[in-house]
Amino acid sequence: MKQCTPLVLLIFLFSCNLDTNKDLQIDQSFEGEEAYWVSKTLDEHIYLPFYDFSVYANVAFTDSLPGCPTISIDSEQYIVTIDYGTPNCEDGSTDRQGKLQIQYSSISNNINSTIKITYDGYQTSNTTIEGFRFFQVTNKTASELLLQENADSLLLIDENESSTKLVLDLVHGGKIRNNSLTELNISGSLTGRNWGGNQIEATILKPKIINQACISQLGFYAVSGEERWTFTRSENTQVTHQLNYSNTEGCETTTTIKLAEGVTMIKQP
Repeated sequence: MKQCTPLVLLIFLFSCNLDTNKDLQIDQSFEGEEAYWVSKTLDEHIYLPFYDFSVYANVAFTDSLPGCPTISIDSEQYIVTIDYGTPNCEDGSTDRQGKLQIQYSSISNNINSTIKITYDGYQTSNTTIEGFRFFQVTNKTASELLLQENADSLLLIDENESSTKLVLDLVHGGKIRNNSLTELNISGSLTGRNWGGNQIEATILKPKIINQACISQLGFYAVSGEERWTFTRSENTQVTHQLNYSNTEGCETTTTIKLAEGVTMIKQP
């Protein structure tokens, strides 16, 4: 029995080294890329629920939506369907495909009313989104609207079929002037499972701000803000990366990704 002890110990140490080496061999730049991709994808259409159901009957407004989608309205159930599969202009954007369905609990966004976005084969910039996002109006004034978001099974799938599953707990604030959205700010946190099957957790340390210049250009990129992304690996080993958003002027934005290993990545936008 004593002769077996060194062999058992050797196997145990070898197993531990495999786990350690696996952690060391993970390219942190992939985690940084994923954090950037998730954050940018979540912001891409976040402006839509800030507009009342009644606004979608305004042709001038719907004609301004990117990609020239076809708009269908169900006035009885307060449902708006934005269909990018049948664009209503010849030069409709090919960056978006499928449908977004927005269901309102009332004709206007009042306190405690709800908005639900459901994805039907929706694709944006080679990213497929599945599931739904649920918003509740928690505050409303003449110049501001506050939405609390909860989603428990949102799935983002990239062009290589890698997926990220998310649980969202976010707060979105929108500044309104003359019935138009002029600024967005986003705070809160999310959890989930990343491309590699590991647990992720992200916290917005400083609110992400999307300014009027970006909104007017329908480019929903954060011009300021800070996020902390934590990835849990084997044996509860964690690495933490940070995303910082900045801009020079207008909607010229930069995302700086500071990886745990000390490497810095720069993304524009």
